[in-house]
Formats: sequence, structure tokens, C-alpha cells
Amino acid sequence: MNKILLVEDDKSFGYVLSEYLMLKAYSVIWKESAKEAMESLNSTFFDLVILDINLKQDSGYAIAKAIIDQRLNTPFIFLTARDMKIDQLKGYKLGAEEYVTKPIDEEILLAKIEVILTRKAPIESRLKELTFHTIRLNCTGRVLHCGEAFFQLTERECLLMECFLAHPQSLVERNYILLKLWESKDEFSRNSMDVYISRLRRYLASGNAIIRNVHGKGFVFELVDD
Repeated sequence: MNKILLVEDDKSFGYVLSEYLMLKAYSVIWKESAKEAMESLNSTFFDLVILDINLKQDSGYAIAKAIIDQRLNTPFIFLTARDMKIDQLKGYKLGAEEYVTKPIDEEILLAKIEVILTRKAPIESRLKELTFHTIRLNCTGRVLHCGEAFFQLTERECLLMECFLAHPQSLVERNYILLKLWESKDEFSRNSMDVYISRLRRYLASGNAIIRNVHGKGFVFELVDD
């Protein structure tokens, strides 16, 4: 079930929209302030954020900027009464997937959400097999091929390996992995993630790729230097 964060300070509108989205089989967390929204973003993995711009104590723009600055990799939509061209351009320049003005048509909004989530769905959810040079992962059977060797993975090992194979030679944030797979950033989750990454590194030693640690940030899945 896709999880959506709705940031809307209009109690009536927020309630109606969150109930509508839940009826359409989405998990919705509704927050009324930028502070509450950022606390949720820093503790929970979301597939999509829907942002009002005119919040009482801050703006949706500030939340969008934080999403980008913290590299949370979370797509967001602006949903607002501000319909001026300058506001829409600012929203898109900040990285919004869509800029929707109120009043809304719920069915059209739902269609936009479905398109965004389909487009942003991780590669691993659409493919049965992922490959990077001599590293090949059969996602259905959870079998990792490293050169001529192969390993049967646990479900979480497979999900973790999918994260790296979906973003080869790119930084994958520690917090992104923790929230996506462990749904927590506490010490137990961090230690557990490190154990799983150590296992994957042992498997990958049979191939030509490594998971390189980027201190304080995350990991890069890349080829071994010759």
C-alpha cells in the first residue's frame, strides 16, 4: 500500500481529502503544520507528499526545499489556492511533480497521483531481474548471481540489493534505506542495516562490484577498481 503524507491546515478540506484517498486504498498521514510534516518525513518513508503552500506558520515551499536539500527522494505535489503563474513556476522549479489548484476534482487528482506513483515506482518493482555488469539479481526467486557464483537471499537481503541495483554508481542515502526497509532510524535499525550490508558485501566479493561507504551519508554500489 502506497503511503502519502498530506500537509494541509484547512481542517475540513484535509479531513475530506484524507478520507477520500484512504477509500482509494492509500495509507494517508495528515499533518497541519510544516513542523509536524518534517518530523514525519524524518521518521517515516512516504511514496508521495501532497503540500499546501499557505500554511499558518510556514509554507509548503519550505517543506519542498527541505525534501530536496535532504535528498529524501520523495516526489511531491503542490495542492493550493494560489493559482498565479509565478507561483506555479516557482513550484515546478522547486521540483514538484504537479501543481494542482483548488478547488479540485478528486478523480483528476487521483489520476495524477496514480501516474506519479507509477512513474516513480522503483525499477525493481517493475522488473523481475536487475543487472549491473556481472552482478545479476533474480527478484522473483531472490537469487543473486555474482560472476559464476550465486546466492539465495532472504527477503530483506533481496530488497536491500534491489535498492543498490536500482541506483548503480549513485549515492543511496542511509536514511532512505532505513525508512524504506526498516521504517525507523533508531540504533537497532542502523545496526541491523549494517549487518545486512556486510552480508551483501561478502556475496559481492565473488563478482566485480562493491558497496562503498560514504561517511556520514550513505553508500555507492559501483565496480571494483582494476
